[in-house]
Amino acid sequence: MELSWTMRFRIIASFAIGAVLLGFLPWGLVKPSADGVFAYLSGSISAGDLLICGVLAFVAGFLASIVSTPYGAQIGIIAAPAGLAVWSLRSAMLSKVFQMTPAAGDRVKVYSSLKFEGFLWLAIAVCGFLGALMADEIFRRKPVELPDKTKPVFQMPEFLVIAISVIGTVFVANFLINIFALDVSYSDPQLAHVTVQPASFQIAFAVLIAFAACGFLAKILIGSRAVWPATASVVLICYTAIGYGKNDIMAHLSASWPANFFIRPVAAVLPVQMVAFGCLGAVWGYWLAVDYHLWRTQQS
Repeated sequence: MELSWTMRFRIIASFAIGAVLLGFLPWGLVKPSADGVFAYLSGSISAGDLLICGVLAFVAGFLASIVSTPYGAQIGIIAAPAGLAVWSLRSAMLSKVFQMTPAAGDRVKVYSSLKFEGFLWLAIAVCGFLGALMADEIFRRKPVELPDKTKPVFQMPEFLVIAISVIGTVFVANFLINIFALDVSYSDPQLAHVTVQPASFQIAFAVLIAFAACGFLAKILIGSRAVWPATASVVLICYTAIGYGKNDIMAHLSASWPANFFIRPVAAVLPVQMVAFGCLGAVWGYWLAVDYHLWRTQQS
């Protein structure tokens, strides 16, 4: 299924609207403190700032949906994650926090603080999603027949689809991010190996591809919507913080390696990076699965 120039314009316009309204416009409110690391734990972002960003995300989704009419509900939803992606790319790396607070106890506190932060950024993405849906309801004149009503390989109840999509994405995305975000790596007698902090664009690429693969597989195999692999991004953040942020691991890293070394690449991913590119990847993977199904149908 080749995208028309009109459809490409809608997608690009939705990215641009999200990047401008959410990525750049409120940057003065959410700009990180001295260390440059974009995280709520930095203390530079207040609850009021988050509320303003939520409103801007809603407006971005609403406007992107209008531009994308009659496919606003399918395209406009990418506006808010695009804005979050701008934030993540303008952030310094997590290793900079550890360079400023190298003690093992401080590192454990950082991971503990980051554990549930993903829910904040996902909430902002949801605001954009709601804005896109509202605009779609208002401006779409007639129903649109979409090609995504495909039959999955395995038929199962919706609650199982949701559970398998989320849990499966956590483990598959974790595995793939550790492959695609792998930088210089060294062997370690206690941790098997450690890796250098990946660059921002490498993290973006790794998370995007990992969640695209999960969105693709979830759609093809069990008929999952893109929202469930995207939601798994916050679960993966919790899994990473709990699994890789343990006291004994932090103590060993702090004593044996410089601050820019991590047990696994996924442990160097900031929550905003995981949510932004996880959402974008899940949506991309979903529509790649639809495209693949149409291609298979034509071939047969």
